Amino acid sequence: MNIYDIADKAGVSIATVSRVLNDSPNVRAQTRERVLEVIRLEGYTPNAFARGLGLGSMRMVGILCTSVRDAFYAEGVSYVEEHLRKNNLNAILRCTGPSTEDKKQALEYMVQKNVDAIVLIGSTFREDDDNSHIAAAARQVPIIIISGHLDLPGVYCVTSDEKRAVSDLMVQLFRRHKKRVLFLHDVMTYNCQQKIAGYRDGYAQCGERADDALIVQVERNLDAVNDCIKRLLVQGVSFDAVIGAEDILALGAQKSLLRIGLSMPIIGFNNSTLARCATPELTSVDNGLEKMCSTALQILDDLLDKKSATPHTIVPAHLIERDSFRLN
Repeated sequence: MNIYDIADKAGVSIATVSRVLNDSPNVRAQTRERVLEVIRLEGYTPNAFARGLGLGSMRMVGILCTSVRDAFYAEGVSYVEEHLRKNNLNAILRCTGPSTEDKKQALEYMVQKNVDAIVLIGSTFREDDDNSHIAAAARQVPIIIISGHLDLPGVYCVTSDEKRAVSDLMVQLFRRHKKRVLFLHDVMTYNCQQKIAGYRDGYAQCGERADDALIVQVERNLDAVNDCIKRLLVQGVSFDAVIGAEDILALGAQKSLLRIGLSMPIIGFNNSTLARCATPELTSVDNGLEKMCSTALQILDDLLDKKSATPHTIVPAHLIERDSFRLN
């Protein structure tokens, strides 16, 4: 039994059945009762596609992230999915992995599924050279990016003011006479670029110029960070504080330095569980993921209600001081 069978037995169009399923007021009471009686007798359970027919809405939202193994992305997915569920919206989640081609295919898949909107979690969906696939998708369905930015029609972005957060942090470190600050990062995403811009701006505010030798790219795992720290020390690269673009990078640096008896201020990013479980507890910049998600979901609600929305919203980031910031 499907929506076509219901329409045939009730003697109405499938659009009328869809309006009844979606509780549209544009159905005569007698017709509504006839359709509902057929549904009751047949024990019919409508799916999302059936509900969407005739109303131009599937009540379905696509969610894309690179991997739910990453705590930041997993938490973002959780916020979005919970909101959709509470508002009787359905979700399709797809993890793309880091490949550009896989991300393109996942985006095309969501468009083909006739979703009402697509939520991208993270700045990894922004490519350095070509974002025409996102532009093409946004011409068909609104796209909302959480913690990422693209200036394209039909794309709505919510980001954290990470540039300012790092700049302010650098000023605090200078006040503690920490002028050789090692900045560790992994993939050069939009967010990473903003953090590095804040790092350079902080130096400039303090009348100094950043040393490019202190901006180091490293794979995001503890062993890689440990090897990186040991290599820098062997090469004679001096530093008196460390900022990690992710908590795990900062934690890796802290473990490596403590292992050889060195202590200095260590600061991470995202204020994850890792920061609270570290010994000593890790100071971290809270980039306001919950606020970014709630803002993005309000934008989603407005778009689904055919209201206008701001293309780019920036939420504040805050330093959460713990033991690692007070070292030396």
